[in-house]
Order: sequence, then structure tokens, then C-alpha cells
Amino acid sequence: MLIAVVNESTLVTNDQINLMCQAIQIQLNLHVLPAWNMKSGTIKFYADKKKVPGYAWVINMLDGSTLAGALGYHSEDNDMIDAFIFAGPVLQNGGVVLYDATNPQNFSVSSVLSHEVCEMVGDRFAGFWSDGPPIQLSDGKTYTEYALELCDPVEGDSYAITVGTQKVSVSNFVFPSWFNAQATNLNKPFDYLDKLTKPFSMTPGGYLIVRQSGTYNQVFGDKVRPEKQLAVKAEWYRR
Repeated sequence: MLIAVVNESTLVTNDQINLMCQAIQIQLNLHVLPAWNMKSGTIKFYADKKKVPGYAWVINMLDGSTLAGALGYHSEDNDMIDAFIFAGPVLQNGGVVLYDATNPQNFSVSSVLSHEVCEMVGDRFAGFWSDGPPIQLSDGKTYTEYALELCDPVEGDSYAITVGTQKVSVSNFVFPSWFNAQATNLNKPFDYLDKLTKPFSMTPGGYLIVRQSGTYNQVFGDKVRPEKQLAVKAEWYRR
């Protein structure tokens, strides 16, 4: 797979996006692909979008969000796998571009890009679901299907990868064991940073998209921003 990133943002430079791509390539090679038993995957920045091969999955870096409250999303549109990252909402809400040395867990444009790349790799068609433990929500309905999203359950957690002398923030992600309802501690870790203690759980900054008989809902961690809750609801219709 080739994931091509193009820059249509005025808030993030080409050099910064190139650094993000280098860091995420390291993340793919050393962390994500081995964890998911995948052989290879390439992410590359294209300064000239006309040079992006037709077979590539394309990620567009934009200033403003096209989805209310969203920092980014991935989908399949007209048989094309794509994603969109919105730098404006990240920076306008206290986030940074690459890495915040004063607050390493602060969200960043690079961690949002990493999030969407990981999820494109794990669920390229944005349509896979996994059976999990029943969960009853405030609408009175019980849900048993969980969206196969690699980063949503641990979205609020990130770690740094160093490219040259620059630290770049990338997203935490879950392992295949997270989707095993019968998994015990013998199956750990459930996520890269080893924060989760059981499958189908989430960290305080994470969330879950769930479904039952065509009805969608979401479950949020204690520290999910209110605007993110709007974005997740909109994401139901991308699946």
C-alpha cells in the first residue's frame, strides 16, 4: 500500500508534513505493521499532488474542517480510499503541529495524521466491525458490534518518535488482542502503550463507535472533548 499525503493547508509547512511522514513510516515499520502481522506499507509526502500515483490512498491536509468538530477522518469515496486532516481545529484548540515539549500528551496535527494512517491500514474500507461484549447505553438499547478502529479507544494517548533531532508525536493504537472478547491478561498488551487492561476497553481520552441492527451510537471516555462527540456522530455516516 502507498499512502500519499498532500498539503493544502496554510497552517502547516511542507517540511513539517515531511517530518510527520518520516515519523509515521517508522511507526508503521516498527510498531503497527508487526503488531497487526502485515508485511509492508509506505507513507510519502508529495509536494506536487499531480505526481501522486493513481493507485495511492490519498490524505489531504486542510486548514478547516469539512466535518463539524472533527480533527480528521478516513473513508472510502467512489472506490477511492482517502482521508482528511484538519490543522485549524487542532491549533485553534491549543494543539501543536509536531510535538509539545511542555505537554507531551497534548494533541497535535502529527498525532491526528498518525491516527488516520493507522486506521486506514487496519480498516481501509471504513466498514469492518467486530463482535464484542454487550453494552447497554442511555438510549436503553444494547450494542454488541464495535467498529474496527485502531486508534479510537486510545485516541487521547500519544508517544514521540524522533526524526533527526525533532520529536514528532504519533498516536497510540490497539492490538488485534483488543478485539478478542475472550482475551485475558495472557493476551496483553491490548495497545501499544500498554494502558488497557482488557479488550473492548478505552482510556479516558478514547471513544468507541458501536452498532446494533443498523443503529449506531458511541461511548466516550471521561476526558473526551465535547466537540469530538459531535465529530464521532458525524463519522457514523462515513462507515
